[in-house]
Amino acid sequence: MYYGRKKGIIIGIVVAIVIILLAAISAFVVLKTDLFKSNETLFWKYAGAGLESFEQTPNIQLEEIEKLKMQSPYVIQGELQIGAEETDSSQNVKLVINAKNDKPNEYSHVNSKIEYANDTIFDLDYVKNDNVYALKSNEIVTAYLGVKNENLKVLFQKLGVQETTNIPDEIIPNDYSEILEFSEIDLEHIKEIYAEAITKPLTSENYSKQTKAILEKDGTSYETTSYRLDINKEQIVSILQNILTTLKSDSITLNLIIEKMKLLGMTEDEITIEDLTDAIDEAIEELTQEEFEDISFVVYSYKGETIAAEIIVRNTGKATIYAEKNSKKVIYESYEEEKIIVELINNVTTTQSNIQLKMNINDETQVNIDLINTGSASQKSLNTTCEISVINEENEIKATYNQTMEFLEELEETITLDETNSVVLNDYNAQDLKALIEAIVTRTSEVIGQKMQLIVSKIAPDIYKRANEAKQMYDEVARQEEEQLTNNEQRANELLNQL
Repeated sequence: MYYGRKKGIIIGIVVAIVIILLAAISAFVVLKTDLFKSNETLFWKYAGAGLESFEQTPNIQLEEIEKLKMQSPYVIQGELQIGAEETDSSQNVKLVINAKNDKPNEYSHVNSKIEYANDTIFDLDYVKNDNVYALKSNEIVTAYLGVKNENLKVLFQKLGVQETTNIPDEIIPNDYSEILEFSEIDLEHIKEIYAEAITKPLTSENYSKQTKAILEKDGTSYETTSYRLDINKEQIVSILQNILTTLKSDSITLNLIIEKMKLLGMTEDEITIEDLTDAIDEAIEELTQEEFEDISFVVYSYKGETIAAEIIVRNTGKATIYAEKNSKKVIYESYEEEKIIVELINNVTTTQSNIQLKMNINDETQVNIDLINTGSASQKSLNTTCEISVINEENEIKATYNQTMEFLEELEETITLDETNSVVLNDYNAQDLKALIEAIVTRTSEVIGQKMQLIVSKIAPDIYKRANEAKQMYDEVARQEEEQLTNNEQRANELLNQL
């Protein structure tokens, strides 16, 4: 009796354990694997994973440098050199930059020189003191020409601009990187509100699955499972209308848009909720007139990871996207046999960042950009090297930029804009301002003409010499003709006096 009861208890415990294990295994199968999940669920799962892989690794090195630039003065020495690969580097065009910046004290001074064959072609100075922005080129003007960042509407009216409604009274410098920054709360709100607007016009028939889908990636063949979403042109219109209609009543996102637009310099008077809703109504109406092509999205899963995605536009072409931790690649192939491959490689540490961009266009043109930053905010310095090359069958053009940035306790030899070295255009009346601008334009045209002659004499001295000789011959012929006309006129007057 006791034995049978004990046996029943043991059996009951074993059965309970088995049931619990089965439940746990079932939960794992449903939640952790793709078994029993719909094609729709799996498509969005792997599409979301693909988007996450596209997120850039934060560049702590440059973020800390940007913070330090807002706190401490710094100087920059930079040189940009452009020329063909096979030419003598002394014959390349150079842009030489020397800059001093002190953002806490609202000061900036940048001297830029364009050089060719060791000669200065053009020299330009820029100075910002407090609220005045000024330029000077000694070959054009001897004093800085400044604009005070206030009452800009009045200044443009003096310049003859009739419509100044959209011109602000002052330009407020902004950190435009904030335009693309969103808080986690904003992102969650957008996901929650607009996910339904996007998926509502779609049905299970829009989604499909293919097992053993072969994918070629960087010379390696993968046997994957692909999940596909096909959207026809009518559904595209419906999705866009749903998004816009939802946006009309979404005060949170509308106000977020207004805040972003303010970063572009717009004021509360220039952009309101009513303005946005009116624009949305117009966009909804215009959607019915637009012509769209059917579009398909395909994500490829290999061993539970998204390794590639495709965007296919009917009658146009397709883009294949690969994303890994430090590299992204996009291959665009049109139905007109055009093929463009873009690859971005990004390696970042706290003291060095290396960004490489490679672009291949139809196997005919190769564009390479290699950017290296070495240094850190703690070291109070940053060295930058950027090389850009464009290679095709005919030649190779190369541009190299080298820059050093050093942070200081205090700037030396700064320039103060005052009445002894500068004029402020805002202070002129309309008549004097017009005369000054006309004189500057005339002198600038003269200088440009002189510089073009100098450049031609450097690039093609033989052609310049022959052109100069031809001009001298033309001037001599013109002088002789004018002298002959003068003699003829004098002879005619003598004859008339005899009559």
